Amino acid sequence: MGNFLYTEILTTTRQKSYYSFSILWIAVLTLLFSLQKSVPSLTLYTNMTGTVMNVALYIIPLFMLIAGSFSVALEKENGQWDLISTYPLNRIEYVLGKMVGQFLAQLMVFTLSFGISILISLLLGGGISMRWAVLLYLFSSLLMWLFTVIGFTVGALSSTRWQSLSLSVGIWFFLIMVWPIVWINALGLVPYSWIAPLMKMSMYLNPAELIRIVYVIKLDGGSVFGQPYDGVVTFW
Repeated sequence: MGNFLYTEILTTTRQKSYYSFSILWIAVLTLLFSLQKSVPSLTLYTNMTGTVMNVALYIIPLFMLIAGSFSVALEKENGQWDLISTYPLNRIEYVLGKMVGQFLAQLMVFTLSFGISILISLLLGGGISMRWAVLLYLFSSLLMWLFTVIGFTVGALSSTRWQSLSLSVGIWFFLIMVWPIVWINALGLVPYSWIAPLMKMSMYLNPAELIRIVYVIKLDGGSVFGQPYDGVVTFW
């Protein structure tokens, strides 16, 4: 698996788009850090830190879904997957190696951009809470890993890059953009006593939602979820 992992990292880092992501990450993260430090607060969780979290929640899953699905769909489209299948290779190790390699490659460029953005923000004046920065980095890293896995699954189910792109955008739109609306409408159809248990269950159906809730709790903002989530706040 190590050879597949290393090959995937080399293949990804040689692409021009890989470094375009770095520039984009630096621009976005620097702007977010500048916004966060411009609003003084007594607690870690504020409207601004919540906005930063939501921007990351919108951008990262879409990037990772597309990058992961394209990594597999491109090989299937150009026939490389069929060629590899003729060799005595362990397919599970091959896919896992590619998946971990893709994640590590994207994590490297994100980590570099994250560090440069913090440095730029510090040079421009003001301070950044180290705990908040670490939690934001962990939050982003977990999102990257989870949606890399989903992206590779999408790529495995797709025949072409256009098909994988369509599926990736559809999954992103459902899990990130319309998930709350879907659940609000669904909960309106069930008895009132079912609402609280179903709300808790919905966290585990959407990995992005679960990570978001844990992140807010770690920033001491668990009270924003209300009484139905008291047990969840206490658990985490």
